[in-house]
Amino acid sequence: MKSSKAHIEVRLYLGLVMVRDARNRPLRDLRISLTDRCNMRCRYCMPREHFDGNHQFLAKKEILSYEELTTIVQSLIPLGLSKVRLTGGEPLLRKDICSFIEMLPKDLDLAMTTNGILLERFANDLAKAGLDRVTVSLDAVDVETFQAMGDTDETPETV
Repeated sequence: MKSSKAHIEVRLYLGLVMVRDARNRPLRDLRISLTDRCNMRCRYCMPREHFDGNHQFLAKKEILSYEELTTIVQSLIPLGLSKVRLTGGEPLLRKDICSFIEMLPKDLDLAMTTNGILLERFANDLAKAGLDRVTVSLDAVDVETFQAMGDTDETPETV
């Protein structure tokens, strides 16, 4: 089966299903966007002009449950999945994120991308739950640029 839109090809090879991209490379990584919400309004991602108080974020019933996401991850492991990256919006805004991490197979390389504002609150629990790595998006180290880029009153020191 080929999908030109997603540039993904699924092949049957020696009895095994393999997922490959348009350049015939095996796909081993999965990015899961846990939420469409964020606690910042970065100009390049969720600018306030588009994500103001009138913006309709996804309803809870429209977001995949942790059980559904776990089923997807587990079904992709036999196809070669070895890495999962949790993103958002801001993934730390999703309730019970540590419970979700605990649900995932322990042999996965599990990472998260966050803006870091809530990281101090969650860091120990994330590590205990099995998160291997965190990438923090830090647009600037000087306060003025950081606040302008993120359209926030937070400071780089918060991150």
